[in-house]
Amino acid sequence: MQKEVELAQLEEFVDKLLNRYNELKRNYHSLQDTLRKTEEERDNLNQQLETMRAERSEVKSRVSGLIGRIEEWENEQNDITPEPETENESAQGKLFAMDQG
Repeated sequence: MQKEVELAQLEEFVDKLLNRYNELKRNYHSLQDTLRKTEEERDNLNQQLETMRAERSEVKSRVSGLIGRIEEWENEQNDITPEPETENESAQGKLFAMDQG
């Protein structure tokens, strides 16, 4: 009788160990799956980041080009625009000069 009780306890203990092992194995596979998905997501996000960096660099280059063209245009306009007239040479100055003279 004693041996049967000990054998039953041993069987119960082995069953608990096997159940726990199977549970840990399922958890391990679940974690492996989660890790794989996380790594895929990280790789995808890194790829998106590189794409955005390239786009930002292109936009920066194009904006710099536009700013350069605007500055060039402004410089050309400054070269073409005549010097501001003094008060006597302006249209108002001429009108006042005519009234006085």
